[in-house]
Amino acid sequence: MEPIVENLTRLGLTEYEAKIYVALVGLGEANVRRIHEISNVPRARVYDILNSLSKKGFINIRQGSPLMYSAVRPDSVISLLKKDLDSAANDSVKTLEALSIGAEQNYSPIWYVHSEWTILKNLELLIESVRKELVILCFNTETLHEFLGPIAAVAGRHTVNVLFPRGVATGFSPVKSVSFFEAGTVKDFFGVNIFEKVFSSPINREGIDFVLECILVADDHDSMFIYSQNGKRMAVIMTLPFITSFQSQLFNQMILHASPVGTTGDHRKSGNAAMNQEEKHTHTSDENENP
Repeated sequence: MEPIVENLTRLGLTEYEAKIYVALVGLGEANVRRIHEISNVPRARVYDILNSLSKKGFINIRQGSPLMYSAVRPDSVISLLKKDLDSAANDSVKTLEALSIGAEQNYSPIWYVHSEWTILKNLELLIESVRKELVILCFNTETLHEFLGPIAAVAGRHTVNVLFPRGVATGFSPVKSVSFFEAGTVKDFFGVNIFEKVFSSPINREGIDFVLECILVADDHDSMFIYSQNGKRMAVIMTLPFITSFQSQLFNQMILHASPVGTTGDHRKSGNAAMNQEEKHTHTSDENENP
């Protein structure tokens, strides 16, 4: 389909209506036979389409033998199409809003997201909700690069820490105000190295390969798992407080045992601040026990 025909169909014309209108604009004035030859619309359909365009006010008909047809000026036609499109859009919004008001709203703590566009939009919403800290566990630098725009945008306002497994961050360029870390060994949870054994390894269930790409945790209230299922990217969004609070605590413990990646002061400052906070707490406890 030619671009002009495709654009006219987006504005509300059918494909045959668009083709005949475009043909008439180019011809100036023509009979049915000539319109058929230029537009490639089946001859049996040309009369019906011309009548339809005439009723809409998009073409003129000159009486005679044969009948002659000409196109109304394009700016007038486009203006009418846009007006109809705006009217349809406004009516749709009102109808949908009325439906949503009457619909029962149920809280759901877990959402499954499938399309690339929907994953991006939900990721942007999660990042916009950050008020203090965004923690990202990254297992695939290509995925991080894809979503780096919205991540970098929030970094100037809030703390952003990115944690990699060993070796994954190699060659990754630093980003202003974003702190990068390489995971150490964390065996305090369940007696295993959580990062390497649970998060970083592909998991197969009933012939389906699940590969985790990254996890984002906004403060301790929202989290998003982005993963692939047999190569198709999907995501899970969680807002259940028990899970998101646990994730936040666990991932921040991982950062305490991690090593800063890169040499920028911001990276080391973020890691050292977390370590100093833990040391301060330990020192205070010791003083209370030994007055």
